[in-house]
Amino acid sequence: MQVTIIGAGIAGLTAANYLHRAGVGVQMLEATDSPGGRIKTEEKKGFLLDRGFQVFLTAYPEARQLLDYRKLDLQTFLPGAILLQQDGSRDRIGDPLRDFSSLLPTLTASVGGFGDKLRILRLKMRLAGMSIDEIFRQENKTTLRALREDYGFGDKIIDRFFAPFFSGIFLETELLTSRRMFDFVFKMFGEGDAAVPRAGIQQIPLQLADNLPAGSILFNKRAEKIEGGTVTCTDGSIYTADKILVATEATGLISELKPTVKTRFVSTTHVHFTTDKAPLEKGIIALNTDKNRLVNNVCVINKVSDKYAPAGQHLISLSVVGKRGFSDENLERKIKTELKKYFGEEVEKWQHLDTRHVEYALPEQKEVQHDLGTETQKITDKLYVCGDFLLNGSINAAMKTGRKAAEMIGC
Repeated sequence: MQVTIIGAGIAGLTAANYLHRAGVGVQMLEATDSPGGRIKTEEKKGFLLDRGFQVFLTAYPEARQLLDYRKLDLQTFLPGAILLQQDGSRDRIGDPLRDFSSLLPTLTASVGGFGDKLRILRLKMRLAGMSIDEIFRQENKTTLRALREDYGFGDKIIDRFFAPFFSGIFLETELLTSRRMFDFVFKMFGEGDAAVPRAGIQQIPLQLADNLPAGSILFNKRAEKIEGGTVTCTDGSIYTADKILVATEATGLISELKPTVKTRFVSTTHVHFTTDKAPLEKGIIALNTDKNRLVNNVCVINKVSDKYAPAGQHLISLSVVGKRGFSDENLERKIKTELKKYFGEEVEKWQHLDTRHVEYALPEQKEVQHDLGTETQKITDKLYVCGDFLLNGSINAAMKTGRKAAEMIGC
């Protein structure tokens, strides 16, 4: 049997790996010049730039089944976060069970009372005792409601920790993301590390691509039309197969083939600066706690992995959540003006390296799930679909739908 997979992102590559293991012939058509989909890294002036602020959670069960973590040479973030307070001061909140040095800073951090900090520990223990299936069977309320009503957190710790931390993950500022997704991500943070491969986030899809036979992926092949078992690309090339798996973003070809699929998404803007003096001394995320913030989170990413910047230089990675109507030049100026309060006049010495507006950064996650029926991924006997938008916006979900599609097709 021969299968054509349209799209060499995480979902498509996962499906290709499982099909190849089962002895099924696979050919992938990728519209760009490299694998990865939204998981990409590019080199610019000796710096490694991930497309968006990308963090890999090592506890993802699908990733543990398929990826070789040792070969990825994963470099971990320090647990917790630095909190940039509105008065210009800094606090730190961490996970004392994994990093004892964060105990005292966490207890003294001005983000809430001792009760709220104890509730974080209780929440971690609660979720550790729940399976992922149980988490996704909970009532589908918003994260904000769950934090207040179910977990009893006060507004102060929500505003100064949970909102900026999870806004950077969910890419929306109101915590309207489903509490199921919040609980899942919180569980993953508690059971593993937040990390990046030493040579950039794209090493994940590159590893998956390397597992396939040479020539399995055809690049710069944008699919335009599917008829039966035939795929026609925009350059006029035609490919036939016994089965076709569409593994692209929900807003493209998939929405035409399966009109019921969820196409809503969230956006982000990611900005890189370089400097010879790091504003943060450790590989930890700094969160802007100002309610009127432009910049949501800041990280000196080469403090996590030294490969991201040349020796003697530092790469500052920061995120602006959602769509913003600024020109790149005005955005740079507004960012520096805002961050002076936290990092002083040194901000003026930062050199702008790159601004990237990521339109489709994540599928909207007001309603999410962990599993789905065969009918969701099967369009016809010859045509199937996979992608994180079918479940939830995560590498784990992308890989799960890819594996499930492979099992339906022929594994």
